[in-house]
Amino acid sequence: MKYIINSKSIVLFFNNKPTKVEKTDFRFSKIIKCFDLPEDEQESAVKDIISSNINILQTEKDFEVKDEDVYLEGEKLPPVLAKKVCDLVAQDLPVGLFKKFWKNLRDNPSQTSVNELYDFLAYKELPLTEDGCFLAYKGLLDNFWSISGNIDTKVLKGEVDKEGRIFNGIGEEIEVLRRDVDDNRANHCSNGLHVGSHDYASDFSQGKMVVVKVNPKDVVSVPSDYNCQKCRVAAYTVVSEYVSEITACAVSEDNTPMKSTSVENRDEFIDRIDKYLLRQAEKGMETVSIRKIQNSFSPEYPSRQRVLDALDTLGFHWSEFEDGCFVYLND
Repeated sequence: MKYIINSKSIVLFFNNKPTKVEKTDFRFSKIIKCFDLPEDEQESAVKDIISSNINILQTEKDFEVKDEDVYLEGEKLPPVLAKKVCDLVAQDLPVGLFKKFWKNLRDNPSQTSVNELYDFLAYKELPLTEDGCFLAYKGLLDNFWSISGNIDTKVLKGEVDKEGRIFNGIGEEIEVLRRDVDDNRANHCSNGLHVGSHDYASDFSQGKMVVVKVNPKDVVSVPSDYNCQKCRVAAYTVVSEYVSEITACAVSEDNTPMKSTSVENRDEFIDRIDKYLLRQAEKGMETVSIRKIQNSFSPEYPSRQRVLDALDTLGFHWSEFEDGCFVYLND
């Protein structure tokens, strides 16, 4: 099998035609593992990986693809939700979590609210959670209290001050009476709990910004101003203080970007090599042979290419000598 690999990608040559796979592509993790196979089996295994993602939805229970449209349980998904399903497939993540989102969405009592939510989700990638919700952002005062309040809104969960403002500390579950949330999207500033996109919340913030989890059944309206970047809801949970924008299409239970099994396995492999080299450096070693690194995985022996990929990711340098390839620990 002919290939060229560098710090960013691998280019594979099949019938003298190049196929490029970036290291950020989940398929790279699967491809690099193929180098552990006997040499005469590698090309066939890699070809299977390259082509396996094309019609994966057709094998998923309850999903169907017709004329580029995606159907779930016989119902055609709107384009924004079809894209989310395809994003999950493209990143080798379980589409089952979308089914949970779809179930929660159908529990929303208002069809108008559901349709407006599509506009909000279409603005920018907002991650789905494992329990079928989605993440959004909220701008706050520096002390985690909401910037404005309404004493006429009945708060069912949460700490409220005399001005109707709500405390949004990490872990707080906030809920108001749904009928107190304005469902008219033409009313741009009105009653209800407000969440938004990263751009909207950061502009609105007066000191703090938090990440919140919203169940789609609790969405009431999406005001038409701000390019549909904000959303009025009846409930949300404050999951973390804002650190950076979450660009993953799905997050795990602890709200960290979800990774495919193959990517997690590669990360674990790289971490194991990193810890091994750290131990060798602590012993005073200045170089370690690639063969010795491979032997440290006994009784498994990862391929030389997998080890070199890990070293490249970790930022180590190595050189070829007559007696083998060695990595520099103090470079």
